[in-house]
Amino acid sequence: FKLIPYLRQTMAPQSDTCRCFSLFVLLLYLPFNDGFVYRSLVHHPQKILRNNNHCALKDTNHNNNNNEPNNSNNNMVSSNAIYFDISVAGTPIGRLLFHLANPSPLPQHAENVIRLATGARRSIEPLTHYVGCTFDFTPAHVEDGQGRYRWSHTCKGRGRNAMGRQNEPISDAPNQLASCTHSCFGGQYYGETYKDDDDDADDPGVLLTVPIQGPGQGSSRFSIVRVKESPQEWRERLLMNSGVIGRLDPSSLETLHTMARQRIGPPTVTASGAA
Repeated sequence: FKLIPYLRQTMAPQSDTCRCFSLFVLLLYLPFNDGFVYRSLVHHPQKILRNNNHCALKDTNHNNNNNEPNNSNNNMVSSNAIYFDISVAGTPIGRLLFHLANPSPLPQHAENVIRLATGARRSIEPLTHYVGCTFDFTPAHVEDGQGRYRWSHTCKGRGRNAMGRQNEPISDAPNQLASCTHSCFGGQYYGETYKDDDDDADDPGVLLTVPIQGPGQGSSRFSIVRVKESPQEWRERLLMNSGVIGRLDPSSLETLHTMARQRIGPPTVTASGAA
C-alpha cells in the first residue's frame, strides 16, 4: 500500500490499459527484489517504470552452481571416525574403529553411515541405526579354515537411511562421483583411492565401503573389505561398484580377524557411534 501514491504519480498520463499493464509488470518484479523496487520508486518514480535498464532486476547472490563441482567446505562430514562394538552369541569380541576422509569424496554416503552409527534420527525413526544389526554370516565365504581371505564382511542395516527420505536411495551428485572415480581391472570404484603401500606396515589395508551401484545402492548397507590381505589378482577388484569412505584403524584388525575365523554365529553390532 505504500507504493500506491507513487504508482498514481507515474501512471497518471497513461491510459487505463497502459496502467494495468505497468502494474502487472511491476508486480512480477516485486517477489524477486521488492526492496529494490520500493527504494527506486521512492527516489526515482519516473525512471523505474520507463527505463528498461532499471527493470532488469537480477539477484547475483543466487547463482545456480549445480553444474560446478562441490568444494571441500561442502564435502565436510560431521565426524572423522566411527566405531562398531561387536559381539558373537552375546560375547563381546572387540571394537572396529574406522577413520573417515574429511572432507569426504562421497559426503552424502559417508554422512548417512555416520548418522546411522550415531542414531541421530532414531528418535524420529526407530529403524535408523545399526545397533542390533548383524553381518552376513557365511564363514567359508569370508575366510577359509587356512586363513585365506576371500571376500568382505557385509552389514545390510535395516534398510532405512538417515539422510533424505528414509526409504529412498541416497546418492552423491553425478559430478561428485565423476571426480572420485577410479579404474581397476574389469570395472571401477569410487571415493578414496586404495594405495597398496607395502612400506606402511601399520596400515592393514581394510576399507569401509558402501554400494554405489548394484544391490543395496544408496541404502544403509556397508561392507568391510580386507583388500591388502586378499590375493594379488583380486585386491582393488573387490571394490568394484563400491565407494570407499574410510579405513580401519590398525588396533581393530584383531577384532576383524576374530569375526572372520569364528564359526559360532553372525557378528552383531552391540553399540556404535562417532569416535
